[in-house]
Amino acid sequence: MFNLFATPDWFNHLDIIFTAVTLLISLLISAYGWKIYKLSSDRRFAYFSFSFLLVSLAFLFKLITLGNVYFAPVREITGEILRPITKSGGETYRNLFYRVGFFLQMASLLGSWLLIYLVSQKSRSRLKKYHELTQIGLFVYLVLLIAIVSTFVVPVFFVTSLVLLSLIVLNYYRNYLNTGKDNAWLVMVAFFLILLGHLAFIFIQYWEVLYFAGMSLMSLGFLLILIVYRMVTRA
Repeated sequence: MFNLFATPDWFNHLDIIFTAVTLLISLLISAYGWKIYKLSSDRRFAYFSFSFLLVSLAFLFKLITLGNVYFAPVREITGEILRPITKSGGETYRNLFYRVGFFLQMASLLGSWLLIYLVSQKSRSRLKKYHELTQIGLFVYLVLLIAIVSTFVVPVFFVTSLVLLSLIVLNYYRNYLNTGKDNAWLVMVAFFLILLGHLAFIFIQYWEVLYFAGMSLMSLGFLLILIVYRMVTRA
């Protein structure tokens, strides 16, 4: 069976459950973010909603990839779909499918972290000015480039995510200092948990239990954001 990079063998199949739950939570966050945008007309919530839609896509791609790894019927269906493209079967189509799947996961997640970083900065007219749009174009190019490299050198993805998540945490901490709101504090803590999750993934090669810790921390961080947004919509 194809080795999902550093995923421990004892966690096989369990990661499908974690991935499915996190996918559901991220979809709910996106929905609540859009609902808040419709109520407040604040564009930041619309961008936040879209960023978690990207997160949802990342976990959807991961779920599809995991299904292809663990279940023979899914592999057979995938093989038949890709056979006209690859002109062959076996390892050729599997490697193509996995590499593309991992690329889509990483590109979606990095794109979401980048967008959240942008909207977590000090409120101003954002994503409208020409020079900002050109910068975003450059950022998108770099995200895609890093995602391609990460399919072969996975730590590059986690280190890049750590940098973006660290900046997000700092922005939300500054927001908490400026507003003093409990919600701002909770969102900061949520992204800090997601950051710790990514940090745990980097050291899986030294202690495999960190994979479970990383998945749990990420899911807990997403759940905390969902709770905050649910409270906001009910307020």
